[in-house]
Parts: sequence; structure tokens; C-alpha cells
Amino acid sequence: MILRPLRPTAADAEAVRTVTAAAFVDLDTRPWPPGRIDRHHRRALHLAERDPDGCWIAEDAQGRPVGTVLASIREGTWGLSLLAVGREAQGEGVGKALLTRALEYGRGCLRGVICSSDHPAAVRAYRAAGCDLHPAMRLTGEVRHAGLAAPDGPVAPGGPDRFDLLDSVDRRLRGGARGSDHHELLRHFRLLVCDDLAGSGYCYYSPDGGIELLAATSRRLATRLLTTALLGMDDGAEVEATGLTAEQQWAVDVGLAAGLRVSAGGFVCLRGMRPPTPYVPSGAYL
Repeated sequence: MILRPLRPTAADAEAVRTVTAAAFVDLDTRPWPPGRIDRHHRRALHLAERDPDGCWIAEDAQGRPVGTVLASIREGTWGLSLLAVGREAQGEGVGKALLTRALEYGRGCLRGVICSSDHPAAVRAYRAAGCDLHPAMRLTGEVRHAGLAAPDGPVAPGGPDRFDLLDSVDRRLRGGARGSDHHELLRHFRLLVCDDLAGSGYCYYSPDGGIELLAATSRRLATRLLTTALLGMDDGAEVEATGLTAEQQWAVDVGLAAGLRVSAGGFVCLRGMRPPTPYVPSGAYL
């Protein structure tokens, strides 16, 4: 096995996607739509450019990619965006070697965040790395607008001119702003922003049914943002929101009102910090 830095090239971005598809085939057997492929490629390219010491790929003796890791550092907050090992290489120490490189990259950081599946090996590795494991829930199902109360205040579409506000919210909730990550998020998702006397907050979502990221300074604003995002989707659209720790009961309440199902959904693994709230993490940008 050879470990090498991930290059910000189309070929390496596709190698990351191929390994990811091979690693999680049991969890998601659906064909990847073009939008998902593009998001995956863009994440690999962005992080390889911004965090070259945190992004690695493992190759076998024939030069074929068998594993990858993507890690980032933003203002002292380290995040593990992806750790994937193809089925044929699992159990051979590839994941451990990749995680070691990612952890070395974040050694000087006070805080760390990982959104993990419930795979036993992953959970064991993240706990051994010093993370506290916070069981998470997911919301899934068809959204029903009729069950949602009208938002209790204004929500506006956001753009790059609001990134300073977003960074301010992130510093308060997770200890570090995302900076250029917001450019990538805005490339693929719609942005909603609240900013009034009650506080500030934002939400990235897809009209196709995904809640990608939500952060706010109060539960009231978080409820307003999530409600507005769900109302911005077609009635009956398939919705998914993941990474909801026990502190996010406000999100559970909104999801249940919208007719969504609540189920167990992996862990949010944190080091040096308590679960941010109110907050719905991004699996890719944490």
C-alpha cells in the first residue's frame, strides 16, 4: 500500500468518488445522479487545494485507489470530511493509516468534529482518537406542508455578501468559521438567512429534499429556518436531515410536524467541544 497526497485534479477527484462508492455500497445502492457526482468531485478538489496536508489517497501495488481521507482545519476546528476504504481493502490497515495522517494534520487544533456512521470499526477508531460519541438521529420521508405552521418571522435568500454573518454564527456555535467552504456550499445549495433582533442564523438546503447545514443563535430562529426550507421544497418531496444530536429536539419537532420519520442515524463525534446547538451539521463541511 502507498499513501500519497490527494492532488486537486479531475482524475483524483473521481478516484475519491470511486473509492467512496465501493466503501458504502451496502448503505446506498442507488445510482449517483449528476448533481451528487459534481458535489463529490468539487469537495475533493476544494479540500485538496485548501488542505493539502489533510487529504490523502491510498493505492495498492498496482496503483489502484483503495482508500481516501479528507480532513480540514478552519480557525482551529479540525473536521474529518471523509474516510473511505474500498471493500476489497477493508481489514488490512488502510483506514487506520489514513486516519493517522488526518489526525496528524489536526494535532494542533483544540476542537474536532466527525459525522460518523454506526460502523463498529469507525466508531471504535474515532473513540480511540479522543472523540466523545454523541448518538444522532435522522429525519426522512415525504414532507407535508399542511402540518407546518407559518414561519414566525422573515427569512431571506442569502448570497456571498452574507458570508461574514455566517462566519460569525459559526464562530459562536462551533468555535471556527468555515470561510471559503461557504463558496462551495453556495455552489450546490440554496441559502436562507435570518438576521434580526432575535439573533442570526442560516440554512443551506436543496429543493430536491436535503437539509445540508443549519446553524442559528436561538432555537426560535432555527425553527424558522428549517420550516422555511421545508416549505421551499415541493409538497411530498423526499426529505433527509442527518446528524441530529439529542440537543436538536427543536428540529425533531419541526420534522414530526412535517410528517417525517425519526430514526437512529450514526454519531456526531466531538473533541474539545460540546454539541453545537441549534445546529444541523453538514457531513461534508461539518
